[in-house]
Amino acid sequence: MKKLLAGLVAVVTLSVVILIAQAQRHVVTSHSVVINAPVKEVWDFLSDNRHAKGWSVIFDHIRPLESSPVAEGQIGALRRCFRNDNEEGFFWDERTLTAEPYKRRTLRTYNVSNTSWELFERFQFTAYQLYEDLGNGTTRLTFEGDLDDHTKYSVFEHFVFWVSQFEGERVFRLNLENIKAMIEQKDAFERPHPWEPKSPFDA
Repeated sequence: MKKLLAGLVAVVTLSVVILIAQAQRHVVTSHSVVINAPVKEVWDFLSDNRHAKGWSVIFDHIRPLESSPVAEGQIGALRRCFRNDNEEGFFWDERTLTAEPYKRRTLRTYNVSNTSWELFERFQFTAYQLYEDLGNGTTRLTFEGDLDDHTKYSVFEHFVFWVSQFEGERVFRLNLENIKAMIEQKDAFERPHPWEPKSPFDA
């Protein structure tokens, strides 16, 4: 019996060590979709905040902040992503870090507020939009997400982020499929994935 118990303890301990070690790997949340549209059309589509209401399954809409020092789309632009139409509850802010037309846009997600988990609100993320011209009027669009600076987070916070990446990848996939449908179908757009009325991060 003692040997069995010792064996179970060893297995559990080893499992925890493996999970923690895995969480320390620099793993970027990422998902891609191929869109039947030129890269310029895809870039211009995502440069217009008004389209967000049609493709995001998590937030209802995006609004440029009045405190933004520059216009939307420019480096340094500030905007807020609202979970709900009435702008109550969960929201986060974004700052445009880089903008290389038809190639890459980088955003810093910060000021995560009014969630169900205070720990999550301490995170800041870097979000990437990657555009690849595949020729013949097609584009590969990739969404990626990462912690803004891995060195400033604890082992436990790294573990939490690693676990949450699975949800992040799911959201990326649904959002990208919605974007693909909106661009390709245009006025005949039928949304594949609706806005989700429940989120694990709702307060």
